[in-house]
Amino acid sequence: MQLKKIFRAPLALALVSALAAGCSTSQPERSQRTLTDLQHLSKLLIAGEEQITTLNKALLAISKAKATDMRDVYTAFNFEFQRTQKLAAKVSEQVEDLRGNAEIYFDTWKKQANRLGNADLKNMSLERQRLVQQDFVNVMTAVNAMSGLGKQYGADLTDLQTFLGNDLTRAGSTPAKPFVKKICASSEPFLDALRTAHDEVHNLATSLQPQ
Repeated sequence: MQLKKIFRAPLALALVSALAAGCSTSQPERSQRTLTDLQHLSKLLIAGEEQITTLNKALLAISKAKATDMRDVYTAFNFEFQRTQKLAAKVSEQVEDLRGNAEIYFDTWKKQANRLGNADLKNMSLERQRLVQQDFVNVMTAVNAMSGLGKQYGADLTDLQTFLGNDLTRAGSTPAKPFVKKICASSEPFLDALRTAHDEVHNLATSLQPQ
């Protein structure tokens, strides 16, 4: 009996050590953090599309306004433009959070998969990691395309804001009206890119949700 106890003790300790090394909540937490970032970004992009639509309405009001109404119309446009800028800042911040958390998540996933002793589980984990990371690359590609178009759209809006803010008279506002329509038209490619980015974000978030 004594010998059996002596031999059983190391076996039990080895089993406990193996289980302790294999069970960790850190990676599930990283997965959840990445999922949460994606979900937040998805909501912000939906809000962004709605806000740009509202801003374009304020822009079109400028193109149709009488000179006597220009100050009020400009004030409404300026309000919506500032709201758009604040929302754009939130989107940028959320994208950076997502980028950082996802990088840690995928890097850790790959390292842990490579340490798996079971060859089948190792290969399946690495393949799954590769596929999900590729989906994330697609997300960032779409987000970067959206951001590029958004910068030009925002730059044009800033120029218009400054131009009209300095001269709301008929002589100043009338020449700006064709430019207003041009900005509205240029927002369409940006909105298309925003919708594409949202779809990529939403699809990845859905695939990462526990079923």
